[in-house]
Amino acid sequence: MSEKAEFLSKKALMIIGITWLAILLIGLILYFAGLNEAFYSDSSTIQTVFNVITYFGDPIVLIIVIAILYLGYNKKFAKNLTLSLLISYYTMELIKEIIQDPRPAENVDPAEDYGVIEPNYGFPSGHAQNSVVFWGYLGKKFKDNYKHNDIPIIPVILSGLIFLIAISRTIIGVHDLQDMIGGLLIGIGMLLLFIYLEPILTEQFNKLSFIAKIIMTVVVSVALFLVVTLIFPMAGLGLAISPTPDPYSDGGAFGLVAGVLLGFGVGYLLENEYVKYDPSQLSNKEKVLNVIIGLVIVLVLFILMDYILEINSVFYRFSRYAVLAFVLTYIVPLICTKINK
Repeated sequence: MSEKAEFLSKKALMIIGITWLAILLIGLILYFAGLNEAFYSDSSTIQTVFNVITYFGDPIVLIIVIAILYLGYNKKFAKNLTLSLLISYYTMELIKEIIQDPRPAENVDPAEDYGVIEPNYGFPSGHAQNSVVFWGYLGKKFKDNYKHNDIPIIPVILSGLIFLIAISRTIIGVHDLQDMIGGLLIGIGMLLLFIYLEPILTEQFNKLSFIAKIIMTVVVSVALFLVVTLIFPMAGLGLAISPTPDPYSDGGAFGLVAGVLLGFGVGYLLENEYVKYDPSQLSNKEKVLNVIIGLVIVLVLFILMDYILEINSVFYRFSRYAVLAFVLTYIVPLICTKINK
C-alpha cells in the first residue's frame, strides 16, 4: 500500500483540523471564564457512571483490546496500534515530569497511597491523550466498514467514546479542564504524526536484517528506559533508585512503556520468523478459542506478577511488562498454533 493511501483524505484532515481548533477555542473560553475545575461532580451516581467510562482509557482495557486484535484479527495492525499507544504514553509521561503540574484539589482519597487517587502529575491527561491515539487509530482502520449516508459509523462512535473518557477525568476530579484539553490536543497531533510517519519508518525498518531488527529493538527499549530513569531518579515507583520517592512522579510508567516495547518488539519479530501465526487463516471458532487462551494466560500472569509479587521498583516493572508482552506476542501464538493443528 502506498504512503498516500496510508494517510488521511483532505476531507478527514479538514474535519480533524476544525475539531482541534474548536477544542482549543472552547477550552480557552472556559478556562478564562474561571471554569477550570467546574466540571467536577460529587454526586455518587454521576461518579459511578463516569468511573465506569474512564476505565475505557485504562491500560488494562487497552491491553485486552490489543490482545483480541493480535490473536483474532491482524497482528500487524495490533502491532501498529500498540506502537502508537506506547509512543503517546511515553511522550505524555515525559511532559508530565517536565511541567510538573499538580492535580486538582478534588484528587484526594485518604484510602489510597499518598492520600490521593492518582499519584502523578496532571498535565496532560493521559486518559485523554492516549484515548485519542488508541481509539482514533482504531477508528481510522475501520472507517470504511460501516457507513450510514456516507457517514463512517465506527469513527463517530469512537470519537464519542474519546470525548466521554476525557471529560470523565474532570468529572471524577482527577484532572482539571486544562489537563483534559491539553491531552486531547496533543493526542490529535500525535495521532496524525504517527499515521503519517509509521509507513515510512516501517519500510526503512523492514530493510534491516532479522538480527539487526532484534538488536535495534533491544537497544532502543533499554535506552528509553535507562535515560529517563536517570533523568528522573525521584520516581514514585523507583525505590530501587531513590529511598525518598516523590508521590507525584511516576517513573514506573517509563518502565512499563519500555518493557512492553522490548517484549512486544522481540516477541513479534521472533514469532514472524519462526511461528508465523496468521489469524486470517483460522475459523471464527479457532479465533475465539485462541483469544480466550491468550487472555487467560496474560491476565493470570499479570495478576501473579502485579498483585502477588509486590515488588516496588521501576526495574521490576520494566521486566514484568517485558515478560507479559513477550508471552502475548510469542508464547501464546506458539501454543495456539500447536492447539489449532
